[in-house]
Amino acid sequence: MSAQYKRFLKVLEKWPTDKTKVGRDLGEQIRKQVKILSNPAGLTAEANVELNAQIDSLERLSSNIYAKKYQRRYASTATGLSAEQCSQVLSSEFLQYLNDEKVGEKSESD
Repeated sequence: MSAQYKRFLKVLEKWPTDKTKVGRDLGEQIRKQVKILSNPAGLTAEANVELNAQIDSLERLSSNIYAKKYQRRYASTATGLSAEQCSQVLSSEFLQYLNDEKVGEKSESD
């Protein structure tokens, strides 16, 4: 098993998938990248360097290095919503609701 694969797995342990964002979740996308590593013979040296850079970045993000280094003073966001509210607004269910509302508005205006 390659060292890159093991590093990806460690990142995945810290990064669960968000079931409310199917098809748009970062954890899901990371898991797709791991499939590339199932055939390490097909990786070029250039792709190998790129994967190492990606893993390094993901390790820093999953360890919250920047959140610890640059702590926030305020709990608010630019939108004025809490983190929980932002998560709800970005869920697939809410986006589907907005799309359904737009369709309803179009049919009413026709």
